[in-house]
Amino acid sequence: MNPRMLTLARDSRGVTQKQLEVGSGVAQSLISKAETGVRQLRDEELRAIADYLRVTPELLSWRDEPYGFGSASFFHRKQQSLSQRILREIQAKVNLLRMRLERLIDGLAVELDRSISRIDLDEVGGPQEAARRLRAAWNVPMGPVNQLVSLVERAGGVVIRRDFATHRINAISIWHPGSMPLFVLNDSLTPERQRFVLAHELGHIVMHEGEPPRDNAEREADLFAEELLMPSAEIRTDLAEIDLRKAAALKPYWQVPMQSLVLRAEHLGTISNSRSRSLHAYMNKLGYLPIEPLPLSREEPTVLADMYRVHLTEHGYSVSELAFVLGMFEDELSAELPKSGQRLTLVR
Repeated sequence: MNPRMLTLARDSRGVTQKQLEVGSGVAQSLISKAETGVRQLRDEELRAIADYLRVTPELLSWRDEPYGFGSASFFHRKQQSLSQRILREIQAKVNLLRMRLERLIDGLAVELDRSISRIDLDEVGGPQEAARRLRAAWNVPMGPVNQLVSLVERAGGVVIRRDFATHRINAISIWHPGSMPLFVLNDSLTPERQRFVLAHELGHIVMHEGEPPRDNAEREADLFAEELLMPSAEIRTDLAEIDLRKAAALKPYWQVPMQSLVLRAEHLGTISNSRSRSLHAYMNKLGYLPIEPLPLSREEPTVLADMYRVHLTEHGYSVSELAFVLGMFEDELSAELPKSGQRLTLVR
């Protein structure tokens, strides 16, 4: 048994040691000692805990290293009002996703036509130039970025939507050495907001991966996302004298939230800061900030679903066998199984 995995599995279910005691029948004192590495659990105790947490006993012995919010490889939108319990639960769920992803990748290769590469901000001169260079490297044509989720996945990223049980964290991205970049998006995001948030997290991966945490990282990721989705050279004229009517007309073309268009106009100097604040106040009054009119179609991720499919068809795993490999209960894996998407190829 790995004490860290026991804590991670418990955190992922959002339960305390006391709740685990009640649910599993294993004394809290024993659970505490097991999580600190003072005592190993007996087989029957481990099985009882695993059953309550709905993981396999084998998962509790995985040797993977969890990554926390404070590490350079784990970025998130900081929200000081979030409880530690919620933060620990989200952190644990994302870590388990990453660990399971690494097991799914084994024996597979994605057919890629581009890649996600590190860009040094000091060398290129800022986040806007980093975004321009990425557009060029990915051969993105002039105008809006169509199918951003597909672009990220074709470059080797894995995009997953999950219920964070809070609206205060939009997404988390992590790129563990030797694995694919992982972007976990809050399932509650509107389709247009999902695109901007994914571009923001892509900025973190491209600009900040492997670097010590930066005080202005969030601002840099926002500027990267703006330039990636709304290139200044092309959108500046569109944003002249923008109002809500014009923002609504531009939204379907640029495929970004109306509020993002207003902020972009302010940042490019086509409207004043006071005009931007006034438009945002009006949008808030109309109820547009949480849910805007003219919603876009949602871009659906496909890579994780196709990883499942390849293992179940080409590799010949049963659902039960694959669930065992991933340390999951069969019914939870079945709920995630796919519909359709891009094909992956076997490594031979």
